[in-house]
Order: sequence, then structure tokens, then C-alpha cells
Amino acid sequence: KSSMLQSMNWSKFLIIILITSSISAFAQTEGGEDKQRFAMGIKLGPMASQMSGDGLGGFDKFGAVVGATVKGYINERNHFSIGIEYNSKGSRAPIDTINFNTFAFRLHYIQIPIQWQLDWNKRIRIHAGMYAAFLAHQSVMTNGVSRPMSEASYGPAFNPWDFGSSLGIALKMTDQTSFLLEYGQSIVPIRPNPAQANQYSYYERGNYNSTLAFSMIRYF
Repeated sequence: KSSMLQSMNWSKFLIIILITSSISAFAQTEGGEDKQRFAMGIKLGPMASQMSGDGLGGFDKFGAVVGATVKGYINERNHFSIGIEYNSKGSRAPIDTINFNTFAFRLHYIQIPIQWQLDWNKRIRIHAGMYAAFLAHQSVMTNGVSRPMSEASYGPAFNPWDFGSSLGIALKMTDQTSFLLEYGQSIVPIRPNPAQANQYSYYERGNYNSTLAFSMIRYF
């Protein structure tokens, strides 16, 4: 119960920061001109994820990403953005074809992405940046039943934070609307490896989130 209240407090805190930034951003113009320096937008779409080091493999865990973003204009081709979004990560094992058992790690994050955006041409925009994600809830799903990590013997609990990088390519439909294909990758382990064989191996230090998301971004 305390962890749930803590995650709610973090969520409210991050939302307040974004809303405050958005209001102040809209109030700013370049030298009194009508040209807007900042724009507020929404982000929505499906995503797939996996965890390296869990022995499951494949982007079989499906979820969603939804959030809000503020974009600042540096010049005609270069922009930066900061946002707040909910996304669901984790991993899922293929269905057992003999006993039809199912298993999945379910990780729900409140994520803050900071990105640089480059308009490659009139249709293509490149996104690159970093993110910090707070783990709001974690559980294990077995045969359709959700179980707390504390009640399941599936290794250590996941860390409260996921720090990583992202890279994407967007197809611009209009100046305000684009569709983004984005890859995200943890750069530090999201939990320790309970059976690390090589202490000097970066990939054996623990589990890492990997995500593929296809989302619509709409600025106003």
C-alpha cells in the first residue's frame, strides 16, 4: 500500500511539473512576434517489449504508451522536447503448446523522455534522447492471474528506476502530426542478475528493458 501511495505521489509531482512548464512555454514568444517558440502535444500508441537476461526473448509483451509532451523550437530543423508518459514494459513467454500455461513480467512506468529532434527533410524527423522512468507497479502474470512479485519466486524485485536511451524515426503527415517508430533501451540494469556467471560482463549484470513503440504525436 505504501509503495502504491509513493507511486501516486511521484505521478502527481511529474504531472504538475509538465503542466507548469507547458503554461509558461505557451506564454513565451520570440521578440514579441507571433511565432510560437513552444508547442504542447499528445502521444499515443501501442508498444512491444522484452527483457534481456530473462531467458524468454522476443518482443512478445504488448502494451501501450500514452502521454503529453512539450516541444521547443531551436531553429527550423532542430527542436528539443520533454514529456511525461505512461508505458507498460516487461516480457512474456510464448504460450506452452502442451499445457497452455502463460507467464509474463508486467512493469508499469511513469516515464520522462528528453529528446533532440532533427527534421531530416519535409517528411522525415529523427528523434534521439534519454529517459528516466519511475516504476509505479510491478507484478507477475501466470495463467491469467496477477501476482505480486513478493509472492512469486521469480528472482529479485525490479529497481524503482529505469534509465535508458531512445532512438526513433517519424513520418510527418503535417507540421503538427507525425507517426513515430521508436526503440528504447535500458542502459543500467532494471534489477540484478541472481545467477551472474561473469562479473565483468555488462550484459550479465542484470535485466534490461527493450521496447518498440509505434505512436502518433499531435502538437497543438
